Amino acid sequence: MSDIIPVEGGLSLQEMAAELGASSAPKGPKIPALKINSQGEDRDGNQIPLGAFFLNVDGVRAYAKEGVKIRPLSNHIQYMHWGDGVLINKSRLIKNAREEARDQLGGLMCSMPSYETSVSMTPQQREEYIGRDRYRIVRALCSYEGTTATGDTVTIENQPCILSLKRKNYGPFYHDVLNRLPADTNMFDFESVLTAEKHKTDKGAVYYVMRFAPQFTNKLPLDQMTYDSLSAVVAMVKSENQKIDDKHFEALNRKNDESEQDRIMDEVNTLEGDFR
Repeated sequence: MSDIIPVEGGLSLQEMAAELGASSAPKGPKIPALKINSQGEDRDGNQIPLGAFFLNVDGVRAYAKEGVKIRPLSNHIQYMHWGDGVLINKSRLIKNAREEARDQLGGLMCSMPSYETSVSMTPQQREEYIGRDRYRIVRALCSYEGTTATGDTVTIENQPCILSLKRKNYGPFYHDVLNRLPADTNMFDFESVLTAEKHKTDKGAVYYVMRFAPQFTNKLPLDQMTYDSLSAVVAMVKSENQKIDDKHFEALNRKNDESEQDRIMDEVNTLEGDFR
């Protein structure tokens, strides 16, 4: 740790771990998304492996089924509402479900119902919430050797990436990694080897679930590159949350102004009625 040089005015390692949702203790730039391929060929008709992990770095997609490792840096929960491929609303990045998930339209959790409410809904009622999901957002450094759709070898090493995990993919990172962290450690102390579990729905549709095998017997040193990456993630999360909070309170003020105008108009109409 004596070799790590915090930036002037920067956070301590303990403060960063708390901000990142990375500790086992109780409690900007476009980054490529790490995904699992579910298509048999690309847009050019090239065959690509099903169930392979891939990153799109500088326009080049590198696929690999084995040897994909991540060093997770942060873990957050975020609610999003999508419609017709457009992001309608999103919440702050929160570290756990006890935090308030304020969203940018002035509500909470993008108006998603609780689990207890959702299980009692009719299919018609559930349709009102299509496009709303809870995501586990994991930022990490990714390393693997992959191949492009045309067979070229690509080496990915400590590439910053983001994992947006929802539905069946929401839980495994918590159960495989976070819930098993050794005492007095952080998740960024270890790499995890990734695998893609193949599943089928009742109707036969294939989907994949990302699983994580943390290498707890090999605690990694905190080098300068990793420290700088942690600092960058903290800054990105704080910046995004500040922007969402600004929009949240602006929307609340608009709603309050509209409610006050409606109240005044109701009083005016009542007074007019009294004089008729």
